[in-house]
Amino acid sequence: MRHKLFTLVGRLAIALPGIGILAQPTISVQALSSAVARAPGMPGSGIAQGSIFSIYGSGLGPTTWIEANQFPLPTTLGGTSVTVTVQGTSVPAIVLGADSAQVNALLPSSAPIGNGTFTVTYNKQTSAPAPIQVVGSAFGIYTFNEQGTGQAIATDANYQVNTIIHVFHPNDYVVLWGTGLGAISGNDAAPPPVGNLPTQVTVYVGNIAANVSYQGRSGCCSGLDQINFQVPAGVTGCYVPVAVETGGITGNIGNFATIAVAENGDTCTDSIMGPDLVNQLAAGQNVSFGYVRLYDKSLYIQPGVSSIGGTYDFGAATFSQYTPATAGLAQYGVSAGYCAAMDCSYGCGPVMMYTLEPSDTSPAQLDAGALTVGFAAPTALTQVSPPDGFYFSVLSIGGRYLWPSESYPVAGSGGAAVGPFSVTDVSSSKTAATLAFTGITPQQSIPLASDLALQWTGGDPALQNGTVTILATSLSQDGSQNGLILCTAPASTQSFTIPKRVLAALPASGSATGYGQLSIGQYNTPTSFTATGLTRGIITDIFNSAIWVNFQ
Repeated sequence: MRHKLFTLVGRLAIALPGIGILAQPTISVQALSSAVARAPGMPGSGIAQGSIFSIYGSGLGPTTWIEANQFPLPTTLGGTSVTVTVQGTSVPAIVLGADSAQVNALLPSSAPIGNGTFTVTYNKQTSAPAPIQVVGSAFGIYTFNEQGTGQAIATDANYQVNTIIHVFHPNDYVVLWGTGLGAISGNDAAPPPVGNLPTQVTVYVGNIAANVSYQGRSGCCSGLDQINFQVPAGVTGCYVPVAVETGGITGNIGNFATIAVAENGDTCTDSIMGPDLVNQLAAGQNVSFGYVRLYDKSLYIQPGVSSIGGTYDFGAATFSQYTPATAGLAQYGVSAGYCAAMDCSYGCGPVMMYTLEPSDTSPAQLDAGALTVGFAAPTALTQVSPPDGFYFSVLSIGGRYLWPSESYPVAGSGGAAVGPFSVTDVSSSKTAATLAFTGITPQQSIPLASDLALQWTGGDPALQNGTVTILATSLSQDGSQNGLILCTAPASTQSFTIPKRVLAALPASGSATGYGQLSIGQYNTPTSFTATGLTRGIITDIFNSAIWVNFQ
């Protein structure tokens, strides 16, 4: 039996990265929760009893995807089976779907908690054991981009999916979909029991703990969990973070996603695309949005601090087409006053990997031809994976390319989808470029188990919505864990606190300089441009002041 929502979430793990392991020649395997792609050892990284997880590799199953479609659910499907062994106890996982590259499975509620291994067997060939960590609970939110970030799969009581063109309102009731609330007392292969599970659950919407009315299995599908909660008053924005903490453990959050909330109306207003483009999407039209960004990052440029300095300037651009059906992929950061954390241990996608911002996840990226920045000797913005529409180039390392209050022309030659254009960015004011943290010294140790109170000077409240962008990044000593936190805050307050539940998403920094970093900057007010094939294009810039720290 299949619920109509299961079509939306049934194979959400397909695009998620995995955990590489050594395997026999014919079968290699990778595993992770189907909603969470967190590196081993980080909070929320385990696979919960009774949850859905995915395995990746080769030779895992038949060439064509098959899936279980009736109860009782099988432990062998199309010749594929999965065995999980923890503390000497082996249990067969329930196989929900399989092909040669992927297996979706359900970890039995009876699996012991702890570190262990699993194997995949197909046509009597068994893989080498791969590591697995079984936990009591670790809730992963399903998301539109199938990577555990951005717009959550969340619906109203009528199963209408939330996006920037179908928003929630304060006090609305929401159904949040995911997996990992924990074990049930019955048989996982049978129709799932409906009722609250005993797992301690806290749902954070923005900075507020929401009122939860239900936490348990969905009646349709084994392993599929739903949490029903009420949107708190005072929360608003196209990209309001939502996170689920389980087990009463601070930071036991599988992933941070976002929902769209507005005080009234059906759409939200703070997307960088502009409310008019959002309204066009809501009216059933497609929109094509070009987003060009110039970045200056100054390291160790802190008032009164004498230490190593340098710059790293770069440019990036995306050209994305959105339809009403893909509006959930129009992700541009987090709304003002909030933070979201991401695990980038296995990569954060091509855009976020370079810009450190979640955005532009439309599958319809548009080729705009060749892009250049500058006057006499223009620098090319190179397509990272032509013709996917994502452009990136380093403009300078060590020496500054971008300066405040200067003009930087950007030209596009025109490509298969976007016509020629030219636009000039007049960079941010000197006031904005002096934005910097105070009270933090280079390589200062910052505890991950406490709130982080930040203060700064500088900034220009007249620039885009009067907000600043704060980034925290941390890389573990061996490089296996890589975390990112993105926050926005009102510039005029000159202070902001990153909650410890968010900081807990970062790994401890390695000892080498540069393994941990805090930065603050402010985007310039965008300049619009037009081109054939675009509904709108904008260009903006940001000057970031960064400092190396040690998150511990």
